[in-house]
Amino acid sequence: MATRPTEGDLPIGGAGLGVDEYLEFLRKEYLADFIRRGGASVKLAVVGDDQVAQRLHTGLAAAARAEGYLFVAVDAANVRVHLVDQVFFAVAGQVDWQALATSAVRGAYDASAFPVHDAALASGAPGQPAAGPGALTVANVAASYDVNPRELYRSVRRQLEQALLGGGGLAHEFRLAMLRLCQAELGAGDVDAVERDAVLGWLRGERVPLPALRSALIYSRIGRHNARSLLLSLARWLPTVGTAGLVIGLDLARLAVGRRPPVEEREGVYYSKAAVLDAYEVVRQLIDATDSLSSVLMAVAVPPELVTDETRGLPAYSALQLRVADEVRDRKRTNPYAALVRLDVRLEAIR
Repeated sequence: MATRPTEGDLPIGGAGLGVDEYLEFLRKEYLADFIRRGGASVKLAVVGDDQVAQRLHTGLAAAARAEGYLFVAVDAANVRVHLVDQVFFAVAGQVDWQALATSAVRGAYDASAFPVHDAALASGAPGQPAAGPGALTVANVAASYDVNPRELYRSVRRQLEQALLGGGGLAHEFRLAMLRLCQAELGAGDVDAVERDAVLGWLRGERVPLPALRSALIYSRIGRHNARSLLLSLARWLPTVGTAGLVIGLDLARLAVGRRPPVEEREGVYYSKAAVLDAYEVVRQLIDATDSLSSVLMAVAVPPELVTDETRGLPAYSALQLRVADEVRDRKRTNPYAALVRLDVRLEAIR
């Protein structure tokens, strides 16, 4: 049996917490309160092994969905996390963009005094649009209310433009992309299926010809120069379309692999030391951006060796290490509010 560690034995983060204990803390203090009210936070969790990491991500996903958040998982073993645009594409690939556009369009109908209710869509109630594909088109809604489709379209489009183009906090390209997706739901001919699919492909990092995006007034691809602002825009936009916010589970265990296995055994992405430092820089930038972030929680899982490894661990990139370790804390009792905590980590694993 391991003896009680002395102060010098403990790494940054102090004593450990149980996974279930920490998940309940995040649910109560962050998901149910701080993040829901527009806050943002990036948390690093040192996990004892792969099973602990899996329990953390599975539990966080369940808690996030129960609280009405969009949860996305990003694993450094499959995504090149040292490139922020690849992180955004991994997130975007797990987003149901058309469902979000549908919610935004329904909100525009509500604001125009022509509400389209879920119950009516499901039942095809008299005086409401019929259920099924195209239920939110202007023609369908106008027929159910016996109003002029062109006048209804003007009203709904005005509401969408005011919500997406007139508000603050969203990147310009993100506004345009969401507006085009919403217009496609209206079925008025402004945006056809080809343009809608081009916008969706652009968001997901697919090789979409730029001429296909010109009608949407989008003239450049998503890259390292604009991906972070698009990620911030997504998190900020979600609460306006009925989702509490964005929760990202980021697993950095692959960064600890310093030597690639034989070719026949390789799976996914491996990182040079330079790429590891770039990955830490992505996390550091998100931590520094929390004042401008809104409605997002990122939980970053790291293995114990990355806490102390001078070559590939946090000590190799002091800009991030100082942001998660330079805190006043009790060395024998974890502060769950800290930027970095240990979850079910055996002391001998981090010596």
